[in-house]
Parts: sequence; C-alpha cells; structure tokens
Amino acid sequence: MLESTPVRDSGVHYNNDPRLFELFLDSNLNYSSGVFCADDETLDQAQINKMQGIAASLGIKEGQRILDVGCGWSGPAVYFAEHYGCHITGVNLSAAQRAYGLNRAAQHGVDGRVQIEVKNVLDLDYPAASFDSIMFLESIIHMPEKEAIFRSCHDLLRPGGKIFIQESHYDRASMRGRYLSDRGATEVDRSFGNTMDMVTGGEMLCLLESAELIPLALQDISMDYVRTLSLWLQNIDRHAEPMMELSRDAYLMLRRYLMIALNTYREGGTVCYQITASKR
Repeated sequence: MLESTPVRDSGVHYNNDPRLFELFLDSNLNYSSGVFCADDETLDQAQINKMQGIAASLGIKEGQRILDVGCGWSGPAVYFAEHYGCHITGVNLSAAQRAYGLNRAAQHGVDGRVQIEVKNVLDLDYPAASFDSIMFLESIIHMPEKEAIFRSCHDLLRPGGKIFIQESHYDRASMRGRYLSDRGATEVDRSFGNTMDMVTGGEMLCLLESAELIPLALQDISMDYVRTLSLWLQNIDRHAEPMMELSRDAYLMLRRYLMIALNTYREGGTVCYQITASKR
C-alpha cells in the first residue's frame, strides 16, 4: 500500500445531485469524452463507441477483474460488467457516487459483479496481481502523485495486464505556465480539484515507463472532445430550468466550467489522449 498523502478533494463537484448530470450526460452517465465514428452519431452512440474501444484495447473478457480508478457514477463499470461479463472494482472519493453506482448495478442485474469503494487512490491495498486491467477515465488529472500511483498499478496488475488512460493533456510543455496563470483555469482547479496537475502526453508516457509500464498505443481524440463538450452544453441549455431548480449554483458552475474547457480545446492548448500501456 502507498503511504497516504493529501490529495485535493474533487468531491465538492462530484457530490452534486446526480439528477443534474442525468440531464446533460448520455444514458450511461459517462463524464468523459465520447468517440464519434460518423457525423450523425448521437452522444449515446459516441459513448458506446468509446466503451467498446476501451474493451478492445484492454482485451476485456468474461471473468476478468478490472479496476476503475475514479469510477464516477459507474456507467462504464456497469456497461462492462453487463456486456462483457467481467468483474469491476470501482474506487472514488464520493459516497454519493458510490450509492448511485451500486443502485445502477442492481438495476442492470450486475450487482454481483460490480464492487464500489470510497477510497483514496493512494490507499489501494488490494493484493498484488489482483487485476487484469486498470482504467483511468479522465480521473488521473486530479491526482498529483502520478508516478507513485502508476507504480502501485504495476504491482496490482497481473503479468501482461494493461492500463488504459483517457485524459486531457497540455499540447506542449510551454502551455503549463500559461495555464497556471490563467484566471479561468485557476477557477476550474479550485472548483473541480487538481486540474492544474495536468501533464503533456510525453510526460505521461515517461511516468508510465518509469513505473515499468510499457506504452502500447496513443490516440488523439481531441476533436471528439470538442464535439462531446458542445453536446453537453447544448443539453445544459436545453434543460436549464430543471437544472436550476435542483441547484442554480451547480448549474452555473457546470456551464462555466464546460465553456472554459471547450475554449481550451478549440484554441489548441489542451488535447485529449487515450493511452494504453502494459505490464511485462
């Protein structure tokens, strides 16, 4: 087990009423970019494309054990358990998300294959070689101790096991100073927890290699994220009234955050990569 050190809490955002997120996310509650394979695809289909692509990258099979770090409302976890017959352990910092995810797993009849724990990623204490795959779906950005986390992942993976990361990155190292001095970025960091610990794609690959995880593939899905963010904002505007009834402050914060994120992608300072790596 890693020695626990402070990790900035992103729960202020993720403990919001899940009904807010149901109003603008896809039906599986993926709070990460989808992957669009055609111009006329819906947000729901793009998220299914994304999850199917992850399953292919990891080679998910029936009976395998998967660790989902920062599992959110467990939409992907439930999807993988339901469609691939694997066992999913999800961890995050939000008790509200855990309760929602367990209820969702029960509704889909996979509660026996989905386990969710409220746990700091630095306190993972599972036995060595417990998992066939580990995934971080836009969660590693909140975690400052990336190298230590990847070393823990190396120990938790079985030989030949894989790690999948989908995350925002600086498009080049020189963007870090600009981002750190930007008022909007500072606001996002304060509201959503440690987004300023973003790294470049090259730095992420080096962090993986330093933990003896061998990079296998990198895919740029930045334009998919532009489209995903645009659709989220359209849904937020369409459902502004019911969202404000639930929480006006949360609605305004969400809308502003997504607009800032969309602008950083459109300007090219931020990119989104899917990275697959393997333990020898």
